[in-house]
Amino acid sequence: MIRKLERKDKENWIKLYCGYAKFYKVSMNNEILNTLWNWIHDENHIVNGICFELEGKIAGIAHYRTMPRPIKGQYIGFLDDLFVEPKFRGQQIAQKLISHLKSLSKDNNWNGIRWITHSSNENAKKLYDKIANNTGFELYELKGD
Repeated sequence: MIRKLERKDKENWIKLYCGYAKFYKVSMNNEILNTLWNWIHDENHIVNGICFELEGKIAGIAHYRTMPRPIKGQYIGFLDDLFVEPKFRGQQIAQKLISHLKSLSKDNNWNGIRWITHSSNENAKKLYDKIANNTGFELYELKGD
């Protein structure tokens, strides 16, 4: 079952999001976790969270938002984070979460959904190459001081 993240999910969500951060070798702390959790539950903020619940546990999470695409003069959906707990992998949970986002795309009048992944994330790229087009763009980041 796919549904919005609810306040009661915080403990399970933290476990999965920390797994996501560990996969990408990003240090995680309570300040970041609490900030993101509050964003997800703040109606005035743009970050949304959904989860895939299986056997009463959260097996996968996705964070997404509406994003303008100036060159098209339209909005798109942007998938920020997607993570499936390792013991639940191989059950098409990531694909189901992305399919759910595709249905949200129609509901929100988005002109598609975009996301990025690291070039080393071979397992995810196998799925993404089946269901979406690789745009060929490279990602650059200019860090603040």
